[in-house]
Amino acid sequence: MRSFFALFIFSAVAFGATYQSSQLAPNFKFDYSEENWEVIPPRLEKTDAQAIDKSMAQQTLVTVQRKQPDEKYHARFHVVTDSLEKFKDTKVPQIVQYQKHTVDFLKSQRFQILSTEPTTLPQVKETAVEIIANQRDFGLKFKQVIFIHQGKAYILTATTRTEKFDAYKPELKLIFDSFHFF
Repeated sequence: MRSFFALFIFSAVAFGATYQSSQLAPNFKFDYSEENWEVIPPRLEKTDAQAIDKSMAQQTLVTVQRKQPDEKYHARFHVVTDSLEKFKDTKVPQIVQYQKHTVDFLKSQRFQILSTEPTTLPQVKETAVEIIANQRDFGLKFKQVIFIHQGKAYILTATTRTEKFDAYKPELKLIFDSFHFF
């Protein structure tokens, strides 16, 4: 009983806030530390990232970022969806096709793929793939978990300065592990 109580207190302190999607189908939520992270409203002006999203049929659903920047860069966590219309091969599972597509795209953008492996998120039933990569040109490292849910690809991405990646791993794990649909 004591360990359950201690775990509950730690969870309340560690997370502090829950992001819950509004008017999105399907609805999702995840926890984050309100002390360290904040939800960033979508920008109305067109940015390079939005141009890339549009060219790839992706839609950024939410971004949370660390309140304190590291060398003028705020670590971020994004939830993005993507269309599966371009994947027509019925002999190869869509998650495998999407993984190849993602890795090829990252390589074309000068990312170094450090690892690609199957994974699971504790509260998501679908098969997932985890990609760890870095972009030396910008000094960034990220963890990306992709899976398919109700006919769409979901891409959960955490991006940090390369030297801060390990320091933020515990916080990011809590965010990834708490992600679920309702």
